[in-house]
Amino acid sequence: MTDAKELAGVTDRLRSGHDMLPFMTGLYPASVMRLQPLPREMQELLEESPDYRSPGPGDGPVWLQLASGNDAAELVVYRSRSSGTLYVVAPDRGGGISADPAERFSGGIVGPR
Repeated sequence: MTDAKELAGVTDRLRSGHDMLPFMTGLYPASVMRLQPLPREMQELLEESPDYRSPGPGDGPVWLQLASGNDAAELVVYRSRSSGTLYVVAPDRGGGISADPAERFSGGIVGPR
């Protein structure tokens, strides 16, 4: 199975079970969300956390809550069985997947450096 077919099935399950899905600090209609490769910088921030356990291929999707001080964010992530790529559920900003994370997610990545 290719990532595209696998992700389509996961996306369908998410959309059928939820009206709204989280991304960072907002909730969005499930109909405008899609699984997109998690930018390397975001993956590094997750992996630096002592509480983070990477989901196994095909596990999930997994809801993550990230908190620091009075700020919090929520992500839904999924690791594909086919390629092992870690994906995040994010608003579809139109067009294809860009190699530049700043183009994929408006607002950029917020977190300690």
